[in-house]
Amino acid sequence: MNKTRAFAAIALSAATLLALAPSASASGDGVCHTDRDACFFYNSDLKGAKVDIDDCWSYNHVNFKFIGPGNGAGITLKNNAASVQNWSHYNPHFVYYNSNLQGPRQQINPWSWSNLNSTLKNNNASSVFYETGNC
Repeated sequence: MNKTRAFAAIALSAATLLALAPSASASGDGVCHTDRDACFFYNSDLKGAKVDIDDCWSYNHVNFKFIGPGNGAGITLKNNAASVQNWSHYNPHFVYYNSNLQGPRQQINPWSWSNLNSTLKNNNASSVFYETGNC
C-alpha cells in the first residue's frame, strides 16, 4: 500500500510539473527556434536581451517583453527593438512602425538579420511573417 501511495504521489508531482512547464517552442520564451521565429534584440548587432515571435500571423509588440540576460530585460518590445534575426527558412519577416501592420516597414529576409533602420529603430510596433505557403 505504501508503494502505491508513493507511486501516485510521484506521478501527480510529475504531471503537475509538466503542466506548469512552458512549451519548448512558446512565443516570447527568449529562445530563437529554427524555422519558426523572428528574434528581436534590445540593442543593435543582435546584442542585449531578446524576445522571439514564432507564428506566421501579425503581432502587435505591446504584449511581448525582452528576456535577459542583457540590456533591456523586462522592457516591452513595442518601440524598443534595435535589431532583428529571422530564423525562418522560407518567409521574410516585416517590421512595422505602427500597430496593426501599418506605416513604414522593413523586410528581414529568411535566415538573415539586420539592424533596424533609422525610421524603425526603437519605433517598432508590429510585425508579421509574409506567407509563401510554407509558414
